[in-house]
Amino acid sequence: MISSKDALWIAVGIIALFIVMGRILRNPMSFFGVLLRNLVFGVMGLAVIDYLGKGIGLHVPFNLQTAGVASLLGLPGVAALAVVQHFIL
Repeated sequence: MISSKDALWIAVGIIALFIVMGRILRNPMSFFGVLLRNLVFGVMGLAVIDYLGKGIGLHVPFNLQTAGVASLLGLPGVAALAVVQHFIL
C-alpha cells in the first residue's frame, strides 16, 4: 500500500511534470533549439577532448551515455565527463 508521504511525492512529481511539459509545449523550438545547440557543442567537445587527451592518456569513450550527457549538459557536461574519467575511473 502507498503511504501518504509517498502519495504526496507522487503528486508533487506529477505537478512538476505538467509544469515542465507546459513550458516545453508553449515554446517547443526554444527547448529543442537549446538541446540541439548543446548536442552540437557537446559532441565537438567530446571530439576535442578525445583528440587532445591522447597525449596525456585521457580517453572519454563516445557512446550513448556520454552523448546523452553531452547533449543535455553541453560543454560543462563534457568537462565533467573528462574530470570523472581522469580522476575517478
